[in-house]
Amino acid sequence: MSRVTVVMPAFNAVPTIGGAVASVLGQTYRDFELVVVDDGSNDATAAIVRAHTGPIRLVQQENLGVASARNEGIAHAEGELIAFCDADDYLFPKHMEALVGRWEREGGIVTANSYWLFPGGIDPSRVRYKGSFPKPRDQRRAILEQNFVSTMSVFPKRLIEEIGPFATDLARAEDWHFWMRAVYAGYHISLERRPLSLYRRGPTGLSAATAEMDAAVREVLMRAERELPLNDEERAYVGERLTHDDLAALARAADRALRDGRYREAGRGYAEAARLCPSERPLVWKARVLGLAPPLAGPLVRARQLRIETKVGYEQGHQR
Repeated sequence: MSRVTVVMPAFNAVPTIGGAVASVLGQTYRDFELVVVDDGSNDATAAIVRAHTGPIRLVQQENLGVASARNEGIAHAEGELIAFCDADDYLFPKHMEALVGRWEREGGIVTANSYWLFPGGIDPSRVRYKGSFPKPRDQRRAILEQNFVSTMSVFPKRLIEEIGPFATDLARAEDWHFWMRAVYAGYHISLERRPLSLYRRGPTGLSAATAEMDAAVREVLMRAERELPLNDEERAYVGERLTHDDLAALARAADRALRDGRYREAGRGYAEAARLCPSERPLVWKARVLGLAPPLAGPLVRARQLRIETKVGYEQGHQR
């Protein structure tokens, strides 16, 4: 029996799944199995998976969505620990070794840092986690502000028995809802800071449909209000979020204003978004810099952002 089961949900993933599977099979940590769940693909996804050899199993189901695929993979898992790798992501060889090693030292849930992978490649400054990471005592509030846990995480399989599976009626943000329940069940999150994977960010992912994603975020916050043992401060915060424009929509509007040279408007937008989500350090940084002297700082912030976006092939579909 393998110690770790890597679960990979896949739907019509021909362009990327070969690389994703190969990256898992090439891990330096060897006590694992890979369970790929083909979620009703109508392309050659399953055939590509079958072409690989090693500790890999293919499970097929009708198209029921990513939450159902994750649950199905976990149901077939033989490992003590569960890890995820989506079919469009890529793990560097020491990824699993690093995450399992940190889990052995710290327990709880270990999440992975990653380079954002854009069509133009990566930029060393564009990683998922920069700066501070929420301390365990702050994680209840932080997980209400945003999903700070990557799907590329390691956690004990018993967590599913304690909090239940992924919510299959959520087409988006199902992972945020899951991690939220884990944190409120008493699990702490630790971060492996070394970026040992590539996390694809592009206009075709589930999170790229901004209107649908905004609606899903609101639904998760409503569920938090109903389901979680919130204290008075946390309940007040969730209530405030539900009465405001969506956080991501505020940040997107500020990004547009910055690109258009409307620096005061951008500063106000970043300030409001940062107030609602103080754990998002880039928002806080932009709010502070643009709040000091928008006409002077704005062109510098804009030039820096456009330079990086051009380098990595940023498109409008890569919005937050």
